[in-house]
Amino acid sequence: MILGIYGSGGLGREMLELARIINNNNLRWENIIFIDDADKDGSLINGAEVYKYGEALNKFKNLEITIGIGEPIIREKLFNKIKVDNIKAAALIHPGVHIPETTKIGEGATICMNDFISCNVTIGDNVYIQPSANIGHDSVLDEGAFISAFCNIAGAVHVGKYTYIGMSAAVKELINIGSYSIIGMYSAVYKDIPDEVVAVGNPARPMKRNEEHRVFKH
Repeated sequence: MILGIYGSGGLGREMLELARIINNNNLRWENIIFIDDADKDGSLINGAEVYKYGEALNKFKNLEITIGIGEPIIREKLFNKIKVDNIKAAALIHPGVHIPETTKIGEGATICMNDFISCNVTIGDNVYIQPSANIGHDSVLDEGAFISAFCNIAGAVHVGKYTYIGMSAAVKELINIGSYSIIGMYSAVYKDIPDEVVAVGNPARPMKRNEEHRVFKH
């Protein structure tokens, strides 16, 4: 099996290191490559070969892909693209993270070093959880939710599709956060947050719409 990391920027290179840790623990992939549609074909990035998407599909018949880009709208687009082409989405879970039997992990999810994943959690397809985050019991992270480093998600929290929770944010138990929203770094969420908003502060309050479904322009 070959692992293709779709995106060779900062997050993609971090995923390369995670994939190598996984491989060192228990050999899973014969080779790990980058997939990047920019003009990087034929080059090496951190020791991994770079291919355009179509060339990777033609060259490797036993290919699975994970999304190595942080921007939610791009993550959604690329995930849908590989599903249309019937390519398996690879889940990457750091070998040091314990996943309870009652917790469900979707296709293409990434769980990084030092994450705490509690019992009866549902982690959807294409979810990304950066290092040292806590996910409380009975929480649900819908498809494409992005949980940044050092976040604390309490019990029975529901995070909507392709919502981005910024670094070190804290979310109180039983909170619902809508889809395509952004929670700013260090924010404290005490009340429900609707769809498509940017919410910041302590307590976190919606400040404006996130109509373009983008994080890194804010």
